[in-house]
Amino acid sequence: MHVWDINLRVFHWLLVFFITFSIISAKLNNLFLHQYFGSISLGLILFRIYWGFFGTYNAIFKNFFYSPKEIFYYLKGDKVNNKKTGHNPLGSLSVFSFYILIMVLSISGLFSSDDILFDGPLVSYLPEYTIIFTKIHNLSHYLIYFLITLHILAIFYYQLIKKQKLIHQMIDGKPRNNLIKVEEMMLNKNIFGFVILISCLIIPVILLN
Repeated sequence: MHVWDINLRVFHWLLVFFITFSIISAKLNNLFLHQYFGSISLGLILFRIYWGFFGTYNAIFKNFFYSPKEIFYYLKGDKVNNKKTGHNPLGSLSVFSFYILIMVLSISGLFSSDDILFDGPLVSYLPEYTIIFTKIHNLSHYLIYFLITLHILAIFYYQLIKKQKLIHQMIDGKPRNNLIKVEEMMLNKNIFGFVILISCLIIPVILLN
């Protein structure tokens, strides 16, 4: 019994890895590696979109999407739909914000240029918008720092203060809360999902070569 399936857990830790090294490579001004890390991150998000519609129960978007009204009531301390699993309303908002921002960063980076030594791989297709894409890319990375900081603080809050083993849960996939709805994973679905995940890792690298 798992709350997070194996593909979702692999996706999560790979995204942590590639976002981290995307930031590091940018700070070191190694834009050649930066484009690979960013493009692979986009591939991972594309996998997550697929898995958000065709994955296992707790991975499907509709099972942890909350309306603005539900988020508002949650902030007030009221109960929300307990049939939704895996994320509370604020966690859900954080997840979707991350996915959207990573897509914006990755796509804008493909069309960006430093005007000195390096152009993104798709700059030649929309050269008249290069300046706009570059500005979007440069401004958006401040937002990703903000979200990462909030995410880390929230994890430590739930992990250390509320004693909810979120890190352990994302490693082994097992729920620590008996109220969380879980399902037996369908082997064929997970295998096919893993193939899609690997494809989303490899295709960006192939396209950049």
